[in-house]
Amino acid sequence: MNYIYIILIIFNFLLSQDRSTIFNTGTPEDLHIGHLISSNQSVATRFTVQNNYVLEAMVFYMTTQLQESNVTISIREDNNGLPGNLISDLANWDYSLDPMNVNGYNLIITTDLCLYLDAGNAYWWRIDASDESSEATWAYSSSLLNTYSTSTDQITWENSIGQAGSGAIY
Repeated sequence: MNYIYIILIIFNFLLSQDRSTIFNTGTPEDLHIGHLISSNQSVATRFTVQNNYVLEAMVFYMTTQLQESNVTISIREDNNGLPGNLISDLANWDYSLDPMNVNGYNLIITTDLCLYLDAGNAYWWRIDASDESSEATWAYSSSLLNTYSTSTDQITWENSIGQAGSGAIY
């Protein structure tokens, strides 16, 4: 009888879907402390993939105190250590933040877009304010060893090592 259970468990592992976390900076300790996202400040976090992946979803921890705040999230190629071009015209999302979202958990599902990330390549997860009046806080990650970049004009970027924005890419 035990053999049947073992065989069932093995088949379950063999037939189950293989979904992976591509990049994860962890959940924030404090939602109100983090990178300011505004018309004067954009933030991007660098990540490298070890295997070929199709982007499924992304979660980012961001809050706003304004009645209406909109951000633009994108996945970009690495351009000599800085955020470069979009990986695809479909790798750009406009997102409206809800000031009543007390846990700061924001989810974007991307399974229908077939966005591929190639093994061994570095990419940038970038967040910009969508307009002049939008402002938000991308909560700091729990890790102190992430490569992130900030820009005041979305053209020139300054790299740092430290707390990136909290979130995950699946």
